[in-house]
Amino acid sequence: MKTLIYALAVIVAVLMLGCNKSTSPETTLRIFIEILQNGTLHNTYVITEEDDENVYPIIYELQQIGELEIDVSRYTDYISGDEINVIYTFHSIARKNGCYSKFNTIIHYDTLRIDYQQDFDECNASLNCGTISGTYWGLLQDTGFYVWKDSVFIDSIVTDDQGRFVTDIAADDYMLTYEIVRDFYEIEFQLIAGYSDYTVPISIEIDAKPNIYLYPQATIDLDVNISFPLKGEVTTSIPQFPDEWQNLRVEPDGTINGQFNYLFYECVVPAFSQKTAGWVVKREELEAFFIDNLQETGFIQAEIDDFIEHWIPRLLDAEYYAIYPQYNEQLDPLIRLEFSQQPDNVLRLSYYVQELDSNDLELQAPVIPPFERAGFAVAEWGLIRADRSLNLACVQNGEGAFFGKTTP
Repeated sequence: MKTLIYALAVIVAVLMLGCNKSTSPETTLRIFIEILQNGTLHNTYVITEEDDENVYPIIYELQQIGELEIDVSRYTDYISGDEINVIYTFHSIARKNGCYSKFNTIIHYDTLRIDYQQDFDECNASLNCGTISGTYWGLLQDTGFYVWKDSVFIDSIVTDDQGRFVTDIAADDYMLTYEIVRDFYEIEFQLIAGYSDYTVPISIEIDAKPNIYLYPQATIDLDVNISFPLKGEVTTSIPQFPDEWQNLRVEPDGTINGQFNYLFYECVVPAFSQKTAGWVVKREELEAFFIDNLQETGFIQAEIDDFIEHWIPRLLDAEYYAIYPQYNEQLDPLIRLEFSQQPDNVLRLSYYVQELDSNDLELQAPVIPPFERAGFAVAEWGLIRADRSLNLACVQNGEGAFFGKTTP
């Protein structure tokens, strides 16, 4: 009996050691891929960080009809306050013989389901076609591009709701232009004969520490949402977005749920800040400048104090700073604030701040829009640092972009 008890104890100890060696589900980078054929599950893959750049064959009726390529991207420039985070994102490109690709971005512990009989459309072999993705945003859906050759307009390429396009434009080197927020952007573009997956470089900006202040005329229950018409996402927030931004109890003095003075968030958005109108300010004069400018724009003392307390200690690295204000007109097309009860007046301002070695830069004088703090008023300030903006066309393991690979 003692021998049996001892043996059981050894088995339990071995099992416990084995469990302790395993990585907990909370820390393991893992996503699940399910391959379906006409709605029936045929293959399941569990993908971890170690499976980076693996290609998985897709077999149907004993024949390989396609492949699934997995890539893990590591972004190390997400900033939350002074903290630099490492963000991992799984990407997949699924291909099927003679058909369009299906591109997906999957976050940790998601399940991706791809039906190889239903999710793809046939290609016309006589045309050039493929998918167009952004380096961060995934498929560029319902997006139009103007195609130019030697400054001569050739035609347009328009993607569908899955980022796919078909064109009779001949394979060659071109220039693409596209319009966002009334500005045109140019991209060098090589159109490949037949089918290919394409990428276009899209820069992003990190809008750091926007604070949203709410001042209803009476105590209200309020839902607040943030949407991104041109793509983007909230990266951090207090309280937790989006769940804890619902059914907020807001007092006329701005108190939220009895404990917060404002809603805080950070986000990434396309890099479309205006950089024409602004001011050049010496480092030693920043505090006085921001106090005066925020006051002139319409912010009250408590909101100004919050801004000064957070940002002045963080702007110490340059002799001069170029400061470009982004008001409602620039912010609303990128970051949309939505309320269950519509405010009477909304004041929004994010400063795009760029470090300078001298004060030689000449800028247009900004026109500060009028703001009346009346009725149900909302005020929001934020700051975008040029040195924290990313051009994700060049970010992937520090070596280069993953997307833009073409099929053979």
